[in-house]
Amino acid sequence: MFPVSVIKPIDENLKYIVEKIETETSGLTVLAARQFGYTVIQNSLELTIKEPRKFNVLEEFIIRAAMEFNPPPTANDLASILGLDSVFVKSTIANLQSLQTLADTPQITVTAEGSLFYAQGSVPKPPYSVSIYAITDNLAGKITFQYESLEDVVIKQPDLAEFVNIEAKIPAISSLQLADIQEIIQSSNLPLHVPAEGKFVTDSKVKGITQTMDKNISLFVIYDGNQDKLNIQIRSGKEILEVATQKIEELYNSEKISLEELCQLSQETINLQREEIINQN
Repeated sequence: MFPVSVIKPIDENLKYIVEKIETETSGLTVLAARQFGYTVIQNSLELTIKEPRKFNVLEEFIIRAAMEFNPPPTANDLASILGLDSVFVKSTIANLQSLQTLADTPQITVTAEGSLFYAQGSVPKPPYSVSIYAITDNLAGKITFQYESLEDVVIKQPDLAEFVNIEAKIPAISSLQLADIQEIIQSSNLPLHVPAEGKFVTDSKVKGITQTMDKNISLFVIYDGNQDKLNIQIRSGKEILEVATQKIEELYNSEKISLEELCQLSQETINLQREEIINQN
C-alpha cells in the first residue's frame, strides 16, 4: 500500500486505462494521469479517382502502337494500317485522350497515367470525386485522412500549449505533391488509392477554409519497477502517440517542462512512491 499522505493525481475518466496499464504489464505503476486539450488543423479535400476497365482490341492496338512505333503514329497512320475509317479511329483516340490515357497531341503518345493502366491490361473509367478530411496533428507529427469531420466541440481540459511548445513543422496540406497525398491515403487505411487493383487517386484539391479544431490528449507518468525508470506516455484514446511521447520525454529529460506543473506530480511524491514500490518488491 502507498502511504496515506501520497495521493496519485489521476483524472477520474482515465482510471480504466490506468488499471489496464498496470494489470497488463507487471512492474508498471501509473503515478499520474491527466487529460489536456490541444489543437489540430482540419482541411477538406476533394480527390479525383479512376478505376480500371478492360480495354477493347482497338484501344489496345492504339496504345501499343503509341508506345512501340518510332516515330509515334498519327490517327491517319493507324487508320491506314488497320484499314478502318479514320473517323472511327479518331473517335477512339479522342475518348482515350479525354480519359488522360493519351496526350492531346497530333502524334499519338501515351501519358504516364495511361501507361499505369495499360500495364494492367486496362484503361480508366470516367473519373469520380470523393471528399475526405485531412487532419494535420503537429503533436502526433503526422497528417491523417478520414471520411468524417472532427466534431466541433469545446474542450474543457487544460490547454497543453500552455505547458509545451507544439511547433508547426508539418508542411501545409496545399503544398503536398500528389505522391505525398497517395502515400498518406494508404497509411490512413482508406481504400481509395489501390494500385494493385488498378485504382488510382489522380488529383487532389483543398476545398473550403482551414479549420482549427480541439482534441483531447492524455498524459501518463509511469514508473517501471523492472528498470527503475520513469516514463512519460502520450495517448489519444487507447492509441499511444510515439512521436508525441518522444517529444514530451525529451523535454522532461532536458528539464524544459515540469511534471509538477503538468500534472501536480512533485519530485518528492515520485521519490516516495518509488521507495514504496522498491520496498514492496
